[in-house]
Amino acid sequence: MDFHLRLENLIQERNIKQKDLSAELNFAYSTLNGYVTQHRQPDLQTLVRLARYFDVSTDYLLGLSSEKKPAPSTLNPAEGALIHLYRSLVPERQELLIEQAKFYQSLSMKHSKSPKKE
Repeated sequence: MDFHLRLENLIQERNIKQKDLSAELNFAYSTLNGYVTQHRQPDLQTLVRLARYFDVSTDYLLGLSSEKKPAPSTLNPAEGALIHLYRSLVPERQELLIEQAKFYQSLSMKHSKSPKKE
């Protein structure tokens, strides 16, 4: 679904008039109407303002996601950084990273199972 359709649907869901929305967000009515009629595209700052107003993600507004709000991440910063790093690698390097992780995991398992010397 295109941006203009998502915006129009959100306006209808809120049961708000374009004129009232444009006044509330301090847009010219013609600007907002241009977004709905596909005569204009919002800049990044405007897109963020619309997403915050409607409490949806920018990905949803742009049609990149069907989820209005993604589920909050349960990853800590290090886990998120690792995933970002993994995704930035070419597939061959991703496989190597997985193999390294498995190696370190096996070392940890061996270390935790070895009897402690007193």
